Amino acid sequence: LLTGTAELTVAGALPERTTAARRADNTLTRIASRAATATALGDGLTALISGLTVAAAAVVGVQAVADGRLEGVALAVVVLTPLAAFEAVLGMPLAVQYRQRVRKSAERVLDVLDAPVPVREPEQPRQAPASPFPLVVRDLSARYAGQDRDALSGLDLTLEQGRRIAVVGPSGSGKTTLAQVLLRFLDARAGGYTLAGVDAYALDGDDVRRLVGLCAQDAHLFDSSLRENLLLAKRDATEEELRDALGRARLLEWTRSLPDGLDTLVGEHGARLSGGQRQRLALARALLADFPVLVLDEPAEHLDLPTGDALTADLLAATEGRTTLLITHRLAGLEAVDEVIVLDEGRVVQRGPYAELAGADGPLRGMVRQEAEADLLVGAR
Repeated sequence: LLTGTAELTVAGALPERTTAARRADNTLTRIASRAATATALGDGLTALISGLTVAAAAVVGVQAVADGRLEGVALAVVVLTPLAAFEAVLGMPLAVQYRQRVRKSAERVLDVLDAPVPVREPEQPRQAPASPFPLVVRDLSARYAGQDRDALSGLDLTLEQGRRIAVVGPSGSGKTTLAQVLLRFLDARAGGYTLAGVDAYALDGDDVRRLVGLCAQDAHLFDSSLRENLLLAKRDATEEELRDALGRARLLEWTRSLPDGLDTLVGEHGARLSGGQRQRLALARALLADFPVLVLDEPAEHLDLPTGDALTADLLAATEGRTTLLITHRLAGLEAVDEVIVLDEGRVVQRGPYAELAGADGPLRGMVRQEAEADLLVGAR
């Protein structure tokens, strides 16, 4: 709510969001009040019972001294003993509250532990090949848990070294599912997936992800410096390697203009950077990691159209000669790739060079027309 105030105001959604935040605050206040009430009652009752016990002990002790059954010095022991005894139970009210918290925490941990394993790891993984080429997918089908239909069905794909392929299609067509299968974040339901002839499911998942890397639309940036965010990809990277990666991502000139250069802090989740700068920094990190196969999953998803198209063009320029799978819903700049695959409802409905598909009747030509109309509408605004 705080970071998005300007956008919410423009969209007219600020009052609704403020009301929702106020409701949430009231709920939290009620929860805190109940907890404080329980603590106060517990502490009050403990103090009351402790005081009454001490008073009762004092009355009994004084009577015993008066009757000669107890020495005066021993009276102090009789009075103070209940105080010492109650120290052992002073923490009981808090213990009851923490028991509830621990039980709820344990339930959340158990939910995670009991969740089905998203991917199957081999008991005895095979040695990963030095190079993943060719990366081959044959008649691949994949489905998410709990779904009644495949998110991806009957897909064939071959990535040779240096080949660049774009996968396009509407939301829900299976584009991101393909990326998750290639990175072993999701097991295929049927079909084959091999790296240099080796079954990818016979390899350790981390070994696969050393050969096939991802630059995602929501790549995480840590609340640290530009340098530290880049070094996540390669801890021993030299200054020249860092600058080379930034140069290929078209961030080097901007970095040089900053007073602190590579030591500039990016803020939490990259809050001090623009959307385009965040995506370019994520790309620079992926390029620095030097994955043999690079998967770019909707890199321009959260950007305005001109910025997104400029970023896509720079991505394609930066990955020239590098084996790349570009997943995108925009078509700008796809003339530079070797092949375009059009997905719809998890199936390949068209594939081939961009120029050929754009000039022939089919889904891609319709997407080109729709994109041109959308661009005109945005321009008119």
